[in-house]
Amino acid sequence: MIPLLFVHGWAFDAGFWEPLRERLTDFPVRSVDLGFSGRADRPTLRRPLVVAHSMGLAWALANIPRPWAGVLAVNAFPCFTRSAAFVDGVSPRMVSRMLTRFGEEPHAVTAEFLNRCGIADADLSGLQPGPLGDALDWLATCDERPALAALDCPVMALAGTADVIVPESMSRAVFAAHELILAERGGHLLPLTHPDWVATHLRQFAARLQ
Repeated sequence: MIPLLFVHGWAFDAGFWEPLRERLTDFPVRSVDLGFSGRADRPTLRRPLVVAHSMGLAWALANIPRPWAGVLAVNAFPCFTRSAAFVDGVSPRMVSRMLTRFGEEPHAVTAEFLNRCGIADADLSGLQPGPLGDALDWLATCDERPALAALDCPVMALAGTADVIVPESMSRAVFAAHELILAERGGHLLPLTHPDWVATHLRQFAARLQ
């Protein structure tokens, strides 16, 4: 089986993938942990299928060595903030406000973000403001679209039509050259809210990469 390398998004950790891992026990799996709530772990695999959520795709494109067998991008993006070169991004003013507030109230900002995603009363007792703030600062300016375009492996994207973090219009723009499958009324946490749906598409995609 093709090895899977999971990469979580901002404010999450490797445990984010547990519902999906439970449905993929026949695959060899490793998970990147960016250290937002504990110790960082950045394993490497030979020619993995990279499964990335949200900011995890941009991070993977910037940090995980090639070659890859493929990419499954879930609620993901290679660039987040709007610019003249990326008109489908999120308002830079919103990202800037979030950055400013994070420096003063990291727990409150993180809790608000998770609540917008659909997670209320998150346990933030282990939150690491340093790594999380650095990632947010990087997120504000990163643009890994050239790296996505340069990949020499298949790419499948899964997105939700009701995602309040990554709007459908952004998903359609950044994955215009790739296969994009939409979950009707799906939000930003498809691996948590639609684990069977994500696992089914992952299996079908992985079978094509054998």
